[in-house]
Amino acid sequence: MTAKAVASQLNALLKPLDFERRKMAWNRLVDSFVDVVDLQISKAGDTITVNAGVVDVDVHTILWGRKPPEFVEQPACTVCIRIGELIDGKDMWWRLSDHETVHSVGANVAARVLPFLERMHSRRAMERWLIDTKVETRKYPAPILNLAILKTLLGEARQGCTLIDALQKKSIGAWQTRAIEVADRLRCDQSSGDSDNCLCNG
Repeated sequence: MTAKAVASQLNALLKPLDFERRKMAWNRLVDSFVDVVDLQISKAGDTITVNAGVVDVDVHTILWGRKPPEFVEQPACTVCIRIGELIDGKDMWWRLSDHETVHSVGANVAARVLPFLERMHSRRAMERWLIDTKVETRKYPAPILNLAILKTLLGEARQGCTLIDALQKKSIGAWQTRAIEVADRLRCDQSSGDSDNCLCNG
């Protein structure tokens, strides 16, 4: 069993659903969302897993000051998961030496990943996922900024701008600058704590 065989089988599932393949990754544009699926091989080269996510084009543009690239990689997604999170909440890797791997990967992508992607074609669902996965308690700032932007776009500007302000105060260097830029694009300084008057279309 090889990673190429797993990718080929997965492509047979995803291509009819309008996913475009590049090497071990797939993208699909649905309205203002980009679905992303990729295969990740372990450093030892003997196991494989699936990463997935959805990009909200507007959220990405506000966060980075530019539209998403022509082909999006999974770490750039507004919401990201590894397939194990959808199976039993644990990290899941399949052995390439197991002949059942091809079938199991495809079956789990069909049963778990694709429905997840469909659910995330909603800003409210994205917001809920980021809250439920407690991104506010994590060190990496990007998901926190994604949550803040989503809140603002959903009309909850006070909460969104408060998140950005808190992140700005505890961050240094490039992420502090990024938080300042996002606050400026959302016009947080014009809200004056005035409920939800920030700009909602960056």
